[in-house]
Amino acid sequence: MRFYALILLTLFAGLCLASCWTSDACVEGDACECFDGDECYLGCNGDNCDQRCHHMNRCGAVCEHGCDFECFDVDECSASCGDDCNLECHHTAACGAICERDCRFDCHDTSRCGVVVGPGSVVSCRSVATCEVECQGSCEVYCESVDDCDVTCSDGSRAAECSDRMRACGGC
Repeated sequence: MRFYALILLTLFAGLCLASCWTSDACVEGDACECFDGDECYLGCNGDNCDQRCHHMNRCGAVCEHGCDFECFDVDECSASCGDDCNLECHHTAACGAICERDCRFDCHDTSRCGVVVGPGSVVSCRSVATCEVECQGSCEVYCESVDDCDVTCSDGSRAAECSDRMRACGGC
């Protein structure tokens, strides 16, 4: 739970300390990118945005629905997205996200990953030390080469172990 608090704190700090914008504002359907800086916050006013952060200390992104977000070579990365989003985080120290229904979260080659996802979502953690997932409905979580894979369902129960790599809330 402390990790989730860190995720939210990083995201809200990004709102207050934004130091990087690719344009005045990202709008629906835009591609927005931050790189080679200290901190950056990407906000998208609408759906279907393509957001990217790389080679920074801290970066966060917020989008509505149907968005793509990739974060790499960033120490701390966070994202908040609505339904049907694709989030990828790799080569970071910590990565966290909050995503609603039918999201795909891929976290790899990272120290710590944490995500809260809605029903119908699929999470993949590979080559990470810690992967913490909270499913707010049915979800599938795939853990490969993970030291600690902790999946909690919305009712507080542990996820079912469907195989040595896959855990699920809502049945296998």
